[in-house]
Amino acid sequence: MRSSFPTRTMILALLSVWFLVRFLGEPSQAQNPIGLKVMFCSKVNANAPPISGTLVGNDSTTYYRVYTENYGEITVRRADVEECGSHVVCPARQEAGPAGCACPASQVMQDGHCVSPAPRPVVANTTPDPAAPAAPCRSFEDLAIQGSGTVGLGVMPFLIQAFANANAMRVAPTDDPKTLTRIYQLQGSSPDAACFRVTVRSTGSDTAKDAIVDKVAKIGMSSRDYSASEIGVLASAAGRTPLVRSEVEQVVALDAVVVVVNRQNPVGALSLCQIAQIFAGRIRDWRELGGRPGTINLQVRLGPSGTFETFQSLVLKTCGAELARTIAFTHGSYDRLLAAVASDEMSIGFAPEALIGKNVKPLRLRGACGVEQSASSFSIKTEDYPLARRLFIFTPYPLEGYARRLVDFIKADDRADDAFGLSLPAVGEDGAEVPHSATDQKIEIARDDHAESARLQETEADPIARRRFVETAAQADRLSITYRFAFGSEDLDTKARQDIQRFARYLQKNPTSRNVLLAGFTDNVGNETANVDLARKRAEAVRRELAALGAWRYARDIQVEGFGKILPVACNDTELGRQKNRRVEVFLGR
Repeated sequence: MRSSFPTRTMILALLSVWFLVRFLGEPSQAQNPIGLKVMFCSKVNANAPPISGTLVGNDSTTYYRVYTENYGEITVRRADVEECGSHVVCPARQEAGPAGCACPASQVMQDGHCVSPAPRPVVANTTPDPAAPAAPCRSFEDLAIQGSGTVGLGVMPFLIQAFANANAMRVAPTDDPKTLTRIYQLQGSSPDAACFRVTVRSTGSDTAKDAIVDKVAKIGMSSRDYSASEIGVLASAAGRTPLVRSEVEQVVALDAVVVVVNRQNPVGALSLCQIAQIFAGRIRDWRELGGRPGTINLQVRLGPSGTFETFQSLVLKTCGAELARTIAFTHGSYDRLLAAVASDEMSIGFAPEALIGKNVKPLRLRGACGVEQSASSFSIKTEDYPLARRLFIFTPYPLEGYARRLVDFIKADDRADDAFGLSLPAVGEDGAEVPHSATDQKIEIARDDHAESARLQETEADPIARRRFVETAAQADRLSITYRFAFGSEDLDTKARQDIQRFARYLQKNPTSRNVLLAGFTDNVGNETANVDLARKRAEAVRRELAALGAWRYARDIQVEGFGKILPVACNDTELGRQKNRRVEVFLGR
């Protein structure tokens, strides 16, 4: 009986060694992985996104080495994760990569086998010449997208062009303004490759759900948050229930509305409800707002506008107002609206932040508690600016081919964040592309010590936390990423989960010897001790997510601090304000 135990142990050990050699290969193969496709889930945080990739190393006791699409090779502790997906073993001569089994880069798939391709001429420039005649498409892959006009007209043209550039494809857009439809035909240089035809219908955020349910679109677009029940409807339509919101919802850009006046106007800041009363026609003279006496001239853009939807939702509806029935000055474009404000000292209007120039004066937005916020690229990206909003796509259906590649590009390729700087070709009846009215999500760095919030009641209630923050901020720069949470929770929202990966990629591309500080804050509900503790737990949650992606390898250290309810970025008198204050800010030490 004694001799049988070591015998069984020896057999199990031999089987383990055989398994590693047979399926995993040697660790040296990390740059050309040929192992198992695996998925690991965190044991310490049930809400952490799984790590998917190819297993390329395993010391049997301490760690796994996984090759991932976005971050290359990362190392995870075996004690911290567990397998939560099935293995995929590739056939002979095929390699496991981010998209599954595929042929090596030097070969192509033909009848299920990897073969060497026929020689092709070397092309010096991978970008197709738009002037060169295009060969007729022999086949098509189609994708229909429907929903928000803000996303369809102001975001998707740039993302589609960036995807085409990344894949050396020519883009030919056609426009049908009567049906609010734009069709993009993407064509590569190979005459044998299928063309990719993307149909974008900009019919409003509310139509995205119906289009997906009716299966007339595979991707929805929205310029407003969808409720949990609406997300459930999308998942159910695609047969993927139960489904986590972050698996369906993707933030593709940020949007913001800026209220502007003439540069000669002495008024510099207004509250949201003062602005609402102006556009409702209840406040008619600048004298009521501390300005020079004179009738207020309202300047409004006519026609469908995501910017107006934002203004209506976040300003008019918040303050229980409706737009005045009689508007003296209306315009067909924001360029004309802004020109009108620039030429009339008594005028006021609103427009997308991306279009605001120096010929008008943006108003600061003042909260009831005294917090004021100016619109800037940085304050929009941190979402501290009150009239900032997220722009979404929804992808409940499993996608293949070009459609899958486009979504993956939008989700995890930093070139998608660079897209808004592209110059697009003319399209439409007037020969001009609609300019983007969105803000990208590229990470910016700025000084930010929240000086405007220094004398608020919440800040003065905890001077110790305030001193700690002042000492920290004096030696650090803030990044434009801000992680936000639900009430009383450590759960990251959809954008925060995306930004975990965005920040990990940022550190990998920009390794630094500086310390990273994750600074946690709360709203004003609860006492100082409890809030400081909750704020630190939220910062710890972000650090765990970053550590799971190997981000710690690209900075000196990732530290956490909890500062509680001090230094709010919005007034705590509304749920929207409290939600903005439940956050983790990111700093880089100098």
